[in-house]
Amino acid sequence: QPLELTDVTAHTREAGAPPGLRHAQPTHYTPHTTTTVVANESATGYLNALRRQISPVAPAHTHHEHDDHSVRTENLQEDEFINGHAHCRQMLVGQTSITVPVVDGEVLLGQWQRVLFGELDQARDRRIFIHAQGV
Repeated sequence: QPLELTDVTAHTREAGAPPGLRHAQPTHYTPHTTTTVVANESATGYLNALRRQISPVAPAHTHHEHDDHSVRTENLQEDEFINGHAHCRQMLVGQTSITVPVVDGEVLLGQWQRVLFGELDQARDRRIFIHAQGV
């Protein structure tokens, strides 16, 4: 859904600390320009506050040049989504990748930290890649 954050920490633990891998650097990467990967708390109150605060900063129902094909000339697709707001949101609150260290088989996240995949546009199929390098 729009502005949905999904906890993918369990996948981090699977990919980043498989049996026999003691030290690693699992990198989480999303190839979409309107999604994000972050490490933060996964609490309902925080996530609701984020939704309330980001919506007025990059509102969905206002003019964005990205959506105006009489102005925009780059990277056009026939079935283009109206999603200039989601691109702005990603630049404000997001990043395309994060790396979380694994030391002695333990994923080093803070007590309340979780790895979150964020949808900043609209519901559709998305991908996140988790690639671990280590010894």
